[in-house]
Amino acid sequence: MNDASENPAKPHIVYVLTKGPDQAEIALLPFMHAVGALACDMDASVVLMAGAVLLAQKGVAEHVVVPGKPPLSELLKNFFELGGKLYLCTPCFKSRGYDEKKDFVEGAMPIAAAQYNELLLKSSAAISY
Repeated sequence: MNDASENPAKPHIVYVLTKGPDQAEIALLPFMHAVGALACDMDASVVLMAGAVLLAQKGVAEHVVVPGKPPLSELLKNFFELGGKLYLCTPCFKSRGYDEKKDFVEGAMPIAAAQYNELLLKSSAAISY
């Protein structure tokens, strides 16, 4: 697993989100912040847990919109283009009956407890929403 920064000297921020599409404004924040970090030549990962895994479901991002803020679909596009990594809590999506290979946007990767803790330990900072 190569989740930490490709360059050990490069800061790596992990953003953890537990809010889903029903709390759109909060759901946008980690992606806005991660895109900002990536634009500043930092590494950024977003981990979706609990109801937040719904945000990675195909077709959902287009509907997560808050006036005055970029839509989630645009943020995800920029996030992936800049090299961001998106992780989905494996027990969280499995308990909802989702299939990691069919139901989620391209680039979303499953993460279980051991990998999640390793990711946090290797990061420069972790922020939870």
